[in-house]
Amino acid sequence: MIQRFAYGNETLEVDVPGNLIQVLRPDVGEATESEEQIVRSALESPTGSPRLGDMVNPGESAVVLISDMTRLWVRQDLFLPRIIEELARGGVHPSDITLIAATGDHRGHADEEWKLLLGPDIPAGVRWVDHDARDSASMVHLGSTSRGTEVSINALAAEADRLILTGGIVYHFLAGFSGGMKAILPGVSSYETIMANHSLALAEGGGIEASVSAGTMSGNPCSEDIWEGGELGSPDFLFNVVVDDENHRIVGAVAGDPRSAHRIGRGLARDRWEVAIERRVPVVLASSGGYPKDINLYQTYKTLYGARRAVADGGTVVIASLCSEGMGNDDFARMLLEHSSNREREARLREEFTIGGYMAFHAAVMASECDVILVSGMDAAEIEAAGMIAAGDMDEAVQKVVDKHGSEFEYHMMPSGGAFPVMKRGEVDCG
Repeated sequence: MIQRFAYGNETLEVDVPGNLIQVLRPDVGEATESEEQIVRSALESPTGSPRLGDMVNPGESAVVLISDMTRLWVRQDLFLPRIIEELARGGVHPSDITLIAATGDHRGHADEEWKLLLGPDIPAGVRWVDHDARDSASMVHLGSTSRGTEVSINALAAEADRLILTGGIVYHFLAGFSGGMKAILPGVSSYETIMANHSLALAEGGGIEASVSAGTMSGNPCSEDIWEGGELGSPDFLFNVVVDDENHRIVGAVAGDPRSAHRIGRGLARDRWEVAIERRVPVVLASSGGYPKDINLYQTYKTLYGARRAVADGGTVVIASLCSEGMGNDDFARMLLEHSSNREREARLREEFTIGGYMAFHAAVMASECDVILVSGMDAAEIEAAGMIAAGDMDEAVQKVVDKHGSEFEYHMMPSGGAFPVMKRGEVDCG
């Protein structure tokens, strides 16, 4: 059977033997409302709280936490003007509104990037600033979580009369789902707070904590710590969107009480991206979805994460991902290339936890649980240093599969990397 794989700006074709069991493609459907209607409906009918404009009072200061350039797909240029309109409806003047880019430990923004983040419709008088996780003088200590995470956050956010969270909801490999309290932790938290939280992904007895995974909230120590720590910041209101993975169109939005609204938003995300599978199979053939999703190995981690959920232990995952920019993240590259074993990688991660380092370690762990064959433009030596198997093209990759599994192998197809395979549907919640 001829199968097609998006690869950079091209499409690869290969004749695949074996037995196709399932195509893992989300049933995204069509939006029935415009983006403007979706945004306004959420703000006008919030969940578990009054409208934002009915909560605030004249003279109050308001801080709105927004996503940084790594989350440009959130499309906040569309909804920020509507949030500011709501604040104005309650009497909050533009000069009393501050937008903080919740960068976590990412870098700040150049002027041109701010223009992309905010769009052209932000009223005069509103100010915007970058969070700097390593500027201890700009932090306020709020207390500690039950897991011992000392929570310090940006003083502007902590001291505002009203704190509004924004973001986008997608599956997240540490937090279960993005959005929600992630705007505070890690968004505007200190470096020390961020690392203390994220290090909960490592199990006390060694290895990765099994409950820290995408789609899991209850019992996930990272997620529960994020919500507990974030609530120390006393946020007043949440606005989160669900965005189409293909063209970054807003297809859903929720607003109101952070916990209640985010719970509904997670349901929207699940309905959009979950794909129920009957069983795991020996082989998964996947594409990251072409450019820009396959621009580097760091981004390809997301495809491997999904494919690993659908392949049997000891099976084989084939990923077509051009990786024109190579590894794509310095911490990710160092973790893979400077250490020769997962034991060494874990030891280094426990000494100094970084997100890129964790993703690299997890990728290498997954590659130890099943064969990972990568069709890419990367140097074969770098691929093999990550514990993966390099293939020059899809024909070679498929032949490697046949050599291991025979020509009658069973396989799932994952055409875009956007699917989230689950053995059964149903949310595990954080309460």
